[in-house]
Amino acid sequence: MRALRNVLLVGGLAALGILSVTLAADAGKIAGPSPDLDPAAAVRAQLEAMAHNDVPRTDAGIEVVFGFASPGNRAVTGPLPRFAQMLHKNYADLLNHRSATLQPTYIEGDAAMQGVELIDEHGAIHRYIFVLSRQTAAPCKGCWMTDSVLTGAGDRPAQTL
Repeated sequence: MRALRNVLLVGGLAALGILSVTLAADAGKIAGPSPDLDPAAAVRAQLEAMAHNDVPRTDAGIEVVFGFASPGNRAVTGPLPRFAQMLHKNYADLLNHRSATLQPTYIEGDAAMQGVELIDEHGAIHRYIFVLSRQTAAPCKGCWMTDSVLTGAGDRPAQTL
């Protein structure tokens, strides 16, 4: 896992953009983790929820993201009200973002890293790395869940066309 993290951090997310997949605004809604979801699908579901954070109610998207938080992540960031406060304070650009692009997924055993580049609601570009692990215990055995989200260097305003 350490070697995998170093590859992404040293190489930078920009170099990974060749094989990116842009998320569609009308992507299917996923309620929570499932063994049927690969790491990219798990991140995609969280991004879709955050893009429409307040639909159908305030912070409904954050509730979905909290559902994808691994038990270890929840132990540090939960309960939900504290988790929501952390997202609003430290990851506000993920909420109600305009678009997101997934970079290639790196998987090593039960660990994965998913790079993301997104354009926030104000037009600025941000980069993140979602660090996930496949759970080995019930109730989410076999599910890919988020252990942490790293912010990327080089966030910048979007280019005006």
